[in-house]
Amino acid sequence: MELMNWFIKPFNKGLIWLGSKFLDTTFFGFKIGMIMIYCSMMYMMFILTDILYEKGFSDGVKSVEVIDD
Repeated sequence: MELMNWFIKPFNKGLIWLGSKFLDTTFFGFKIGMIMIYCSMMYMMFILTDILYEKGFSDGVKSVEVIDD
């Protein structure tokens, strides 16, 4: 932990500046950083939901028996 703190220490001010600039930058009054975070979270939720749906659908298809008469 101490080694990681020693390595990151020179970058702290730059990272804080970059984070504040990213979250505070506006385009016609809309915060670009918040829009990017929202879009990435929604994309992740849609991808995870799609994976879960596909797994449930394929398991459901495997569980159905077809009876030939």
